[in-house]
Amino acid sequence: MQISIVGCGWLGLPLAINLQESGHNIIATCRSQQKADKLTQLGLNAECFELGDELEHGRIAKLFTSKVLVLNVPVGRKSPNTGHFAQHMQALLKFAANSQIQNLIFISTTSVYGDNSGIVTEHTQPDPQTQSGQINLAVEALVKESFTSRSTIIRAAGLVGKDRHPANYLAGKIGLLNPDNVVNLIHQDDVICAIKTVIERDIWGQTLHLSALEHPTRAQYYTWAAENLGLSAPIFTHGTGVALGKKIDATRSLQLMGLSLKYPSPFDMLRQ
Repeated sequence: MQISIVGCGWLGLPLAINLQESGHNIIATCRSQQKADKLTQLGLNAECFELGDELEHGRIAKLFTSKVLVLNVPVGRKSPNTGHFAQHMQALLKFAANSQIQNLIFISTTSVYGDNSGIVTEHTQPDPQTQSGQINLAVEALVKESFTSRSTIIRAAGLVGKDRHPANYLAGKIGLLNPDNVVNLIHQDDVICAIKTVIERDIWGQTLHLSALEHPTRAQYYTWAAENLGLSAPIFTHGTGVALGKKIDATRSLQLMGLSLKYPSPFDMLRQ
C-alpha cells in the first residue's frame, strides 16, 4: 500500500521506517532539504514540504497519489505560521479530498480536553484552553468535514520515547504546581503500533484515545522518574495526596483496535 506521511520528525520518521519495513511504499515529507536527503538515504521517497506550500506543484503532487495520508504536523507554539495553521490545513484537506487519497489519519492531542477533570472518554466534550488545543480541535472538525467516515483522529496523550521524557524538563525545578494531578502519557512505540493498526485493519470514522492505562500523580511519577534517570528530583508544592485532574481513558479505543499496549504504565516506559 502507498502511504503518505506529512511530517517525518520525532514520531513520523520511525513510523515511516516501521511501515516501510512492513512492505508499504512510503512518501515522506519534512521541512528542510537536508532532512529530505537523509530520508532518501534511508530508502524513503522524500520531499521537502511545509504547510502553506503550493499544493499543485509537480514535486508535491505525488503526495496525493497514495491510498492513505497521515497528517502528523504539530502546532508550532512559537512558529510565525501558527496563526495560519488551520487555514493551511483546510487547504490541504480540501485538496486531498479531491485527490486519490482514500483515507486520512490526523494525529491530534488530548489537550483538546483542556482543564476537564475526572475520567475523560472519547465521548467527553472537548474544552481546549490553550492555543494548541483550540487549533487541533478546529483541524479535527475540518478533517471530519472533508473526509467524514473516511478519516480517523488519534488524540494522543503526552509523548514519551527513549530520547524524550518530561522528567528531563522538570528535573531540579522547585515550587512545581499541581502535584496531585495525574499524568497522561503514551510511548512512541505504542503510537506507531496504533497508527499502523488503523491503516492495516481499516479502522475509519473514529476518534481514538492513546494513553497509558495507569495514571500516577505528577509528584509521585516525576520524582521517581528523575531518580531513575539520574537527574535531580523536582520539588513540588505540598499536595493533598488525592489524585486530581483529567484521566484519559483509552480502554474503548484499545478494544476497538484490538491492541494491548507495550507500555501500559508510565513506569514501564523507563524499564526498556
